[in-house]
Amino acid sequence: MFNFISQDSAAGAVSFAQAGVPGMDVTILMRVLDEIDYGVMLVDANGAMRYANQLALREMLGGGPLRLSGGRVHATTSADQHTLAAAIADALRGRRRLFTADCVNGALPVAVVPMHGGDDDALALLVLGRRSAADTLTVDFYARSNGLTSAEATVLKRICVGLKPKDVAREQGVAISTVRSHICSIRTKTQTGSIRELLNRVAVLPPITPVLKAMSAEHHEAPATAQ
Repeated sequence: MFNFISQDSAAGAVSFAQAGVPGMDVTILMRVLDEIDYGVMLVDANGAMRYANQLALREMLGGGPLRLSGGRVHATTSADQHTLAAAIADALRGRRRLFTADCVNGALPVAVVPMHGGDDDALALLVLGRRSAADTLTVDFYARSNGLTSAEATVLKRICVGLKPKDVAREQGVAISTVRSHICSIRTKTQTGSIRELLNRVAVLPPITPVLKAMSAEHHEAPATAQ
């Protein structure tokens, strides 16, 4: 087992102590958790944070449904704080809970799962829901992997957030026939038989790693080239 020691929120650093797992690399475990496309954190009975991956930290620092204050995890609203405290108490008794917490960036589901930390240290695992089926970086990577043009990638992103072709055409200031032509090209390049199949494929894409996020940032900062 691992004992997850408290985090220094100001420095953004997480320290771990390893106990009883020969050959286990804690640094690798931390990197694995940072690759997960969900914010995850461990808290004790008092809500003190023992660990948080990078996505959870960004949510807490960026107006998400949970925030870190005095080393403890709190909900943004008083009503959600009551629900969070009750859910953590339930988790320490072995019960799982799921609730929706409000925040400035919109409501987000929070799963609270029982977790044993070793040496009778009862912990609760908080898992934050995803804000969308596939984020922009994931769609960018998928578009580049399939050779989509910038215009086709833009259409794909707008379809992925629920816009209909006519809405995309109106938003982009182009004829609907142009959008339909882009969709046809996208389906050909991705070998999908319908928009629904295309969206289902995007929805189950693996998370984008920090390296690929950096690549995406460099891609967007580079001078645009004509398609």
